Order: sequence, then C-alpha cells, then structure tokens
Amino acid sequence: MIRKLWSTCVDEVLGFYLLHRFFYYRKQPLILSNAGETSPELFSGDLTTFYSPVPQPAQLTYQPRLRPASQTTFSAAQVEDFQFPSSIQTSFPENDLVQGRHWKSTAVSREQDSTPRLTVIAIDGIVQMGVRSFNRLAQRLTPCGIDVVMMDSPFNYRRTPAGYRPGQLIAGGNLDHQLTVARQGVLDLWSLILALQAKGHQIGLVGISHGAWMTLTAALLIEQLDFVMAITPPVDLFHILDEGGTVVNAIRRGVNHDPPELEQLEQLCAPLMIPQWMPRLPAAAIHLHVADFDRFVPSFRIEALAEQWQTKLSHHPLGHIEATTGPKVVSQVAEDILAFWQLSSASN
Repeated sequence: MIRKLWSTCVDEVLGFYLLHRFFYYRKQPLILSNAGETSPELFSGDLTTFYSPVPQPAQLTYQPRLRPASQTTFSAAQVEDFQFPSSIQTSFPENDLVQGRHWKSTAVSREQDSTPRLTVIAIDGIVQMGVRSFNRLAQRLTPCGIDVVMMDSPFNYRRTPAGYRPGQLIAGGNLDHQLTVARQGVLDLWSLILALQAKGHQIGLVGISHGAWMTLTAALLIEQLDFVMAITPPVDLFHILDEGGTVVNAIRRGVNHDPPELEQLEQLCAPLMIPQWMPRLPAAAIHLHVADFDRFVPSFRIEALAEQWQTKLSHHPLGHIEATTGPKVVSQVAEDILAFWQLSSASN
C-alpha cells in the first residue's frame, strides 16, 4: 500500500511539473499545421499507407564525441554521435536533422569475429533530457560484443528547436502536426534500421514510454527484427486521450483545436492504435513491461495487448516515472537481451 501511494505521488507531482514546465513552457501557441493537404497519407487511416513511402536507408554521418570520462566508463566501446536528414520536412530545421549516438562494442574484433553483430536501437520517452538509461544499457551490453544505438525522436533532446523544451512540440500542435510527428518518428527509425541492416547488423529494439510506442509500431512494419522490448508503452494513442494521466492534457489541447467528429478521429488515429494490427515478428520475440502503479499510461491496455499477441509480459511494482527513469527495468531488459542473444546464437 505504501509502495503504491509513493509511486502514485511521484507520478502525479512529476506529471504536473512536466505539464507546466515543459509542455506549457513560455505558453507557446499551438503549431497549426495543414500537412494533411500536402501529405494525404496522414488521413488514410491505414497503417501501410500512413507510413509510406518506405524510406531509403539513412546516410549516417559520424562525429566522434569521446570525452575522457566516456573513455573510462566505456572501456569496451567507442562512443560516437551521428546524424542524418529526415525524410519528412517540418518548419523546424533543427528537428529535421536526426541525431543519434552509437556505442560501438570493441570487446571483439570486427575483423576476427565471425558471428553476427547484434545492435540494439533504443528510443526514449516524450521528454528526453539525456542518455542515462542508454548509458546503463551500453555499459552492460557492449562488453558482450553488442552495439547500442540511441536515436533522438522528433522534437526531443537534441532535435528540440530553440525556444522550446524537449518533447514540448511532440504534443504542441493540432491534429495534423501530431500525426506528422508520429509518422516522422517511425519513418526516421525505419530509415536507421535499414541503414544498419545494410551494414550487416542484426537489429533488436528497446523503447521507453513514447519510444516504446515507436518500437512496437516498427514491429508492425519492418521485416527481420530480432526482438522488441517495450517499457510502459502507450499502445493506443487514441483511447489514451480519455484514459491517460496529467501529461496527456497537452495532447488533448492540440487535438481539441478544430476537432473532427469522434468516429472520424478514431479512424484517422488507427495507424497509432497498435492493437488494431499484428506484428511481423514472432510473439516470443516481443517483451512488454508494465508499471503496476502507472499514472501516465493505462496499464490494462498493455496487458490486453500482451494477451492478444501472446507475448511475454513483466509486471513491476512501480509508477511510470520510476519504471522509465530508474535503473531497475532497464537492467532487467539488458539481462533479457543477453539471454535472448545467447539462446539465439546457440541455436545457430
């Protein structure tokens, strides 16, 4: 009981803080986009049409960013940042240059190693301020010969335009804008996956909160993924308008600007509703994590998706903030990745 009360209080207090200090920062006006007029895919209501055309593999430009502290922390990895242009163009140039970080394992010589190279692509939640969670992931995985790649999602972290805060513009616009942000994020991830696959990497995905929604959506579209591990994913971005916590008020604010009829809105949001579709990889390769005391994301939706897809589901007696920012769940995910990879390598 005390555990639940504490987790609930943390979520509610931090939710209120994020809403007012990030999503309502400087009381910026809504971005009123008419992207649907030039990109009819936005209003298709169909998964493959919405995320079309299939993007080209990203042309990654690497920029070494190793610092002395990083060299000490990552003795088994070379850490480099990279960037590539997004296939979707918005009115914010900072957002349209995709940023990422690559922890390249040096534990095994790439010339001498004849086994496949696993690379884990990780996406963070709607307000990303740094790389702490993925540093933890890399610290555990790179000594075992596994690369870790982090991609900044649209309008987040280093893709935040000047004058805004990370994540503010993910929910800071009307329906056209929010649909564009969702489409851009998945297509950017798809482009990155194709680029790494073309270089011989086997790809697994890890997502946290909003990033988990992106990785699960990728599993609906992309062939030859090894696994997807999703931490507290908002699996239904239509029903979360009624069921989500405090932070969802920012999304409601944008959607409520000149809203369509409810039935039409549900149809338009169908590509954002993961339970309406089936994944392209085996159920055994998908692992969902639910925070039992989550005040941001409806836990019962995650449980229902796990039952529908017959995937693995792990419960954590935590709130959303603890599950997505603390070390416990990410550490379990790292161990699960190692176990999955060892089993996969043994069977090959």
